[in-house]
Amino acid sequence: MKKKHEVPIRQKISWGLGGFAENLANNAILTLAYPIYNVALGMSPMFIGIALAVSRILDAITDPIMGNITDNTRSRWGRRRPWIFLGSILMAIFFGLIWIIPAGMSETGNFIYLTLMAVFFFIGFTIFIIPYSGLGLELVVDYDERTVLQTFRLVPAFIGGMMTPWLYKLSLLDIFKHDTLPTELNGIKYVGAGAAILILLTAMAPALFTRERYAGMAGEKLKIIPAIKMTFSDRPFLMLVGAYFFVFIGLFFINPLLVYIGIYHVCGGDKIFYSEIAGIVGTSCAVGQMVSMPVIAWAAKFVDKKALLFAGLSVALTGYWSSWWLFSPAHPWLQIGPPLVTNIGLTVCWVVNGSFVADVCDFDELKTGRRREGMYSAVFGFVYKNALGIVALLSSYMLVWAGIDAVSQTVAMESLTKVRVAYIIFPTLCLGASIALMVNYPLTRKKVGEIQEQLKARRGEIKL
Repeated sequence: MKKKHEVPIRQKISWGLGGFAENLANNAILTLAYPIYNVALGMSPMFIGIALAVSRILDAITDPIMGNITDNTRSRWGRRRPWIFLGSILMAIFFGLIWIIPAGMSETGNFIYLTLMAVFFFIGFTIFIIPYSGLGLELVVDYDERTVLQTFRLVPAFIGGMMTPWLYKLSLLDIFKHDTLPTELNGIKYVGAGAAILILLTAMAPALFTRERYAGMAGEKLKIIPAIKMTFSDRPFLMLVGAYFFVFIGLFFINPLLVYIGIYHVCGGDKIFYSEIAGIVGTSCAVGQMVSMPVIAWAAKFVDKKALLFAGLSVALTGYWSSWWLFSPAHPWLQIGPPLVTNIGLTVCWVVNGSFVADVCDFDELKTGRRREGMYSAVFGFVYKNALGIVALLSSYMLVWAGIDAVSQTVAMESLTKVRVAYIIFPTLCLGASIALMVNYPLTRKKVGEIQEQLKARRGEIKL
């Protein structure tokens, strides 16, 4: 029997397409910045880390502002969709420009260029992602369907993730060989432009083809400072956002490290061989995530989301620890294994994440009488982006500390050992902290059901 809270499948698909743009744009910058700006262009990884950190931290500051703007927007097109439309255009333009690096600049000039383009990109990303996430939080009401809805976002996101590592490989194709530039510096201009077009088309879909559930709940507009204070007074949300902060820190810290382990430890300095393996790693991870999602969505009907989260984090830890044996120069293809296991475990985190926050929004409405999906998305984004900014500095400092700065065809064994140990230890500490924060999380299936019944009695049922 069809559940009464279900929304039309076309709207779920349209909303979910935004996940492709989100993942491809977001992860491609972190994935490509080091091989393009450091390995090919010769910029210090510390400069890259500072550029990414500055852009991410400035971007994070704008998240609560954007969250409050979208919550307070009143228009014939709704609270979320006009901003999604604008943000999709801005982030596509500046994503493409990041990879069109002006020739002949000094290292300082390249650093300034990367910083400015990244700042403008992430401003556009904020304008898109905050109302987009808020729209997803309000789209469905049912406890179980909220978890299922996230799979419509994650399937396109994983396809974007599958494409991301191949962008580097594509930029190295012979058709991009250049007389004066390294092949990848020339190729990334065209590859980046193609990716920008895909980002634009998929990011616009939620703005054009979805509807909003709570657009008619006008109410009195709330100023940003009281809105932020109200959000940070929500104990379940603080537990949740703290736990995911450590998940993000652990995950994104290892991404730059993985590039150097792959190129210099496993592949002996062969960038082309590494790019092929990295592409297959990305594809394998995306396929593994998509195959595991139906299992996770099915399990979510019988197991509380918190228990699922703990199981996923445990699987992810197994992946990190297996890297010590499977990142092997003698058997280079075995390096597919650790990221695959880790990403399957973390898929649980991504599936239940939006569902957790949607439950928090119900809890907040019961307390305040307001629907503030935009602000909750913004604070979550604020934490996420600050995590990326912190990680950009930490991982870059780690590389410099380990002795990887001036790039050559070889890196000292001692340096690689330090990087490999950090790849295991740091995520272990972070995921352990995440589990500890969620042990006493109070919004269980039963509790959320009680909250929704009280809301329905207070203001009735609101349908799309």
